[in-house]
Amino acid sequence: MKKRLLTMTVCGLALLTLAGCGQQNSKQGASSSSSSSSLLVKKTSTKVSPSTSPQQSVALITAYAGNKYGNGWATTAKKAQSAGLQVNLYQSNKYKLADGGQGVAYSVTAGGKDTGLLYTMKGNNVILYSNNGSQKLGTVSRQQMADYINQNGQGSLVKQLAGQAKVVDKTNGQLSGGSSNGGSSSNSETGKYGNQGPFTVPAEMRGTWYTSSDDDDSSVTFGAHSMSNADDGDSSTLQLFKQDPKFLSSDQTEDNSIQDATKNWGSARMTNVHDLDFLTIRGWTQSAGDGESFAVHTEMVDGQQVKVLVEAGGAGYWTDAVYYQSKSMSQHQGDHHFSDLKYEDDE
Repeated sequence: MKKRLLTMTVCGLALLTLAGCGQQNSKQGASSSSSSSSLLVKKTSTKVSPSTSPQQSVALITAYAGNKYGNGWATTAKKAQSAGLQVNLYQSNKYKLADGGQGVAYSVTAGGKDTGLLYTMKGNNVILYSNNGSQKLGTVSRQQMADYINQNGQGSLVKQLAGQAKVVDKTNGQLSGGSSNGGSSSNSETGKYGNQGPFTVPAEMRGTWYTSSDDDDSSVTFGAHSMSNADDGDSSTLQLFKQDPKFLSSDQTEDNSIQDATKNWGSARMTNVHDLDFLTIRGWTQSAGDGESFAVHTEMVDGQQVKVLVEAGGAGYWTDAVYYQSKSMSQHQGDHHFSDLKYEDDE
């Protein structure tokens, strides 16, 4: 009897052990399943690059943080899919941050509503925060974020968020060139030839835009204080400055040496026409002509709201071209006219 009882006891312990192992394996399986299901969107083969425009940058960061840290970042990433992603740029001293980065704090919102989610940048690294900067989550490079997104099949989320992302400068034009992914400009020429210092391009306009017409592709790229044109392999860049209005009425505009010294300068100013905020750029010594004017606008393309860049010219600020944030979309749209824009042949 004792032998049989001992045998039953051993068998019972074995069964309990197996049951415990089974429960442990079940928990591990559930944990693994939970980890997989915690991804914000279904995995796809869409890939992203760490080299991005400002809109793509905030989309990459939000998708990464949402998947990596969850909580508020995940909620915002999900909501932004329908409400739209917007990042507001502030001076970093607005918050108490462990690392102020390059002096700019990026406040990430869904539909413009404050979330308390922030990041700063230092070189190629991004420092992520929650709770209005009181909680530092981590520091990660752009390449690491892109690798994480690609490995977890979340590239489609980045593409979706970037397509309707807005970048809004709340610093009253006080951003430095390197703080906003938009290039840089020296202010060493301030005071010369009516130069009143660098002009800061609106944050939402920065990046590269494409347009196509009669199989002719061209692009324009805005930095924080610069504009570059590329057409048929030819390119040129203007550094943008604020100009003293008195300069154009002086004799200096006729001086060949001054014209040569300022040939790569552009006089920039903002003006509102047709309910659009245009950035108007003229040559530094240009005393006649209307220059080039650009405004960021939203249009419906294939049933989706798309951010476009409107180029206008002439005394009536008539639309000359519409630029898109991808070359493929510009080629698809070609010379398409939008009903809410003003064209000279409509007059």
